[in-house]
Amino acid sequence: MVTYDILADIDAIEKLRQEAEEALKKGQLQKARLLIKNLDSKTVISLTNIPLATYPNAIKQAVKLIDEDKLDEAKGVLQTALNTLVVTETIIPLPVSEAERLLKEAEKLAEEPDRTREENDKLARLLQEGRTELEFAQALGYGSKDDFENIYSQLGEIEDKTRDGKSGTGLFSEIEESMHDAAMSSQPESNKQEIVSSKR
Repeated sequence: MVTYDILADIDAIEKLRQEAEEALKKGQLQKARLLIKNLDSKTVISLTNIPLATYPNAIKQAVKLIDEDKLDEAKGVLQTALNTLVVTETIIPLPVSEAERLLKEAEKLAEEPDRTREENDKLARLLQEGRTELEFAQALGYGSKDDFENIYSQLGEIEDKTRDGKSGTGLFSEIEESMHDAAMSSQPESNKQEIVSSKR
């Protein structure tokens, strides 16, 4: 598990994004890559597995080679199978994760029918902090523009339904699902890749 984070505000991130987009328009791919390479706020969990499904074919191939008296080639096939690993990476966007935590806390307060003034202030603050984290996530590209427009709309509805001491249950179910969808759109298209060891 590795965590990457960035110390910057949304304006600085947007400025770097614009510079990177300009560089891309001019065909300056390497310059664009350098500009955005540190625009990360995420935890990456890498899980390494032995691909057991590939073993039967490798064994069959090795047996055939042994029958043909090609022992060195058979050893090579088996060694390659043993040195092949499948790495699966899961990306957890930190701003989305923090927004989820804040909104979970806000949800508990929103369900309280007789909140004090201090609790109302805390609820409003938690919702605003959650919105700020989501804006940060959007600036870093952890979800599409449509994802975030939908989330902000749902957040606005929650703010309306909890204003002036109003309460209710189930107010956060839609936004939780939308944030999950945004986080899932951050995953690589194919989060599995085979790594073959060079050891023999």
